[in-house]
Amino acid sequence: MKKILILIVIIILVIGGYFLLFQSKNSLEEVNKSSLSLEDVSAKLELGKALYYTNCASCHGINLQGQPNWSTKKDADGHNLSPPLNGTGHTWHHSEDQLFNVIKYGFKIYNENYDGKMQGNDELSDNDIWVILDYIKSVWPESIQKKYKNMTKH
Repeated sequence: MKKILILIVIIILVIGGYFLLFQSKNSLEEVNKSSLSLEDVSAKLELGKALYYTNCASCHGINLQGQPNWSTKKDADGHNLSPPLNGTGHTWHHSEDQLFNVIKYGFKIYNENYDGKMQGNDELSDNDIWVILDYIKSVWPESIQKKYKNMTKH
């Protein structure tokens, strides 16, 4: 079933083409500051989107919208609902390292007693996680991207 889902995601990405590149001014800045071509950036974002769909969308939503009432309600097990990752939640308030660690190791890295749903994903390589984060940041509104860039400058 997972292979079928991956195949469907790949087909969607092929049909969708390169529109992600133009959603993200951040990506264009990355091209200007590095040796990456437009095609490389586009391919990177498409891979990030496919990895997101496969590993994150079941909880955080296909459009990164999170679960309804994520900030005020709990699930049937008493755990926090999945927040949006599209720039409307608190995700962008965290450093890249924090976001990486939550994806890789789950919240237990910050709270050893944590028993919620976000337990981490050791099936993803470090590069996969960075590519997912690049995709997530690419869909944030430009105003959030600017704030995040300023926040993470040190």
